[in-house]
Amino acid sequence: MEANKGGGNDSAGRRCLDAATGSDESGWSVASLIRYGQGKRASYRVDFSIGDKRKTIRLGKAGYDEARTFNANLELLLGSRMTNTTPRDEILRWLTGLPDKIHEKLAQLGLADARKPATAAPTLRAWLDRLIEQRPDLKPASVRSLRGTGNLLIEHLGDVPIDAITADVAADWRAWMTGRPIQEPLKNERTQRVQATESDTPSRTMAEASIRLHCRNAKAIMGEAVRRELLPRNPFRNLTSTAIAADRARYITPEETDKIIDACPDIRWRLLVGLARLAGLRVPSETHSVTWGDVDFDRWRLTVRSVKTERFAGKESRIVPIVPKLQAILQDAFDKAEPGQERVVSLSRNNLHRTIRAAVKRAGVSPWSDLFQALRRSCETEWSLAYPAHVCADWLGHSECVSRKHYLQVPEGLYEQATQSPTSTPAKSAAKGAAADAGTERLEAEVPGGGGNEKIAESPENIGLSGVFDDASCRTRTYNPLIKSQLLCQVELRRLESPP
Repeated sequence: MEANKGGGNDSAGRRCLDAATGSDESGWSVASLIRYGQGKRASYRVDFSIGDKRKTIRLGKAGYDEARTFNANLELLLGSRMTNTTPRDEILRWLTGLPDKIHEKLAQLGLADARKPATAAPTLRAWLDRLIEQRPDLKPASVRSLRGTGNLLIEHLGDVPIDAITADVAADWRAWMTGRPIQEPLKNERTQRVQATESDTPSRTMAEASIRLHCRNAKAIMGEAVRRELLPRNPFRNLTSTAIAADRARYITPEETDKIIDACPDIRWRLLVGLARLAGLRVPSETHSVTWGDVDFDRWRLTVRSVKTERFAGKESRIVPIVPKLQAILQDAFDKAEPGQERVVSLSRNNLHRTIRAAVKRAGVSPWSDLFQALRRSCETEWSLAYPAHVCADWLGHSECVSRKHYLQVPEGLYEQATQSPTSTPAKSAAKGAAADAGTERLEAEVPGGGGNEKIAESPENIGLSGVFDDASCRTRTYNPLIKSQLLCQVELRRLESPP
C-alpha cells in the first residue's frame, strides 16, 4: 500500500506507516511506500515488517513510477514467501535486474537468493589455452589454425579480456587483416641481404580465403564462450566468413597424368601421384595411412582411413574403387615392396612437393600452385562425368555441396566435344537437312517408278504391306528411320481399320 505520497519529514512518514500498516498472523506485512525529504525530486523508501521487526529499504531519489513499481513487486514477493510458493517469472526477472546493493538487502532479509560474486572474464590467451586443453579431439592442424587466429587477435587487440571485445572491435580486426602484410620466411642469409636491398618491392597481403578462415576460427572461439555463458553474445557473429572456392583451379587431364607418372623417379612416387589423381586420396594424411591390408586385389577396392573426418560417426573410412591404371601401379608396387613392409606409401611426409614439381617439369606439363589438391579435384571432376554426384562425393569423403563448391571443374575437352556435336547449332542442322533432301531426290530419280516406295515395301519389316504404299497419300521422300517408323505405324493402323 502507499502512504504519504504528498511529502513530509521522516517522523510524519513513520506515523503514516504506523497507522496504515497491519501485520498478519505469520508476521509478514504488506509493503508501504513512504516519501520523505524535501526538494523537487523526493526520496522514497519501502517499509514492511517481518515478525516483530520492522524493515526498511531506502530507494533514494527515485521517480514516483519506479518507486511504485518496486513497492508493488515487493508486495508480490512478500506474498509468495508468505504462502511458500515460487514467485512468478516476471518477479524473478525483476529480481535479476535489481542493483547489487538493493538485491543484497533483500537477500539478507531472506527474500532473494544471494548473488554469486562476478568472476572476471579470462583473457584471450588464457581462454584459447583453456579451450584447446579441453578439446583433445582436435587435430594438430586445427590447433595450429586456432593458434594462428589467436596470435592475430592478440597482435591487433592485445591480450584483453574476452568481454572487452565488441562487434565494432571485431570489424576493425577484420579490416586490419585485409591490409596486413605477410611476413615471408627467410630461407638463408643471402635471401635476407637481397630483401634488404629491395626495400621498394611491394609486400604481399593476406588472401580473402585466409581472412575468412580466421574469422570462422574467431567465431568458434567466442561461440564456445557464449555457450558457457561467459559472454552475452558473439562479437564476431556478423563477420563474413563463408569459405570461397579456390581461384587457382587447374584440371589435370588423363594425358598429363600419364606423363607425370612416367616422369616420377621410382615406383614410390608413381604410386603417390596415382593415389592422389586416380583415387582422390588426400596427401599426405590418407596416402601415408594406407596399408597393404587395405587393398582388395580380388575386387580391386581400396579402404581409405580418413584422419580428417574420423571424428564424425560413420566417416572413419570409405571404400574407393581402383581404376585399371592404378591397378597396374599397385601391382607393380606390391611386387617391389620390401619384405615386412606394411604401408603402401613408404615415402617421408617431408618435401613431397619438391620431387613432384621436378617430375611435372620433366614431363613438360604446365605447373600449378596447389599441387596435390589439384590432383584430387581432377579425380572427382573425371568421376563426375561418368557417375552420380552422391557416389563421387562418397568416394572422395565429403558432401555433394563441398564437391560443387570446391572440387568440380569444367575440363577443356568438354568444350571441344560440344562444338563437334552434330546438333550443336541450328545452322549446322539445317545444312544437314538440306543435304539429306538432296540425297533423297537423287535416290527417287534412280529408282524406277519414282518416289522410292518400292524399296520401302520390299524391306523385311514391310513384308505383307506391298500395295498399301500405292496410295498417293502415303508416298514419302525420306529414308530417315524415325520418320519411316512413324509412317509404317500409320500405314498399319490404316490397314487394320480398312474393311476386308
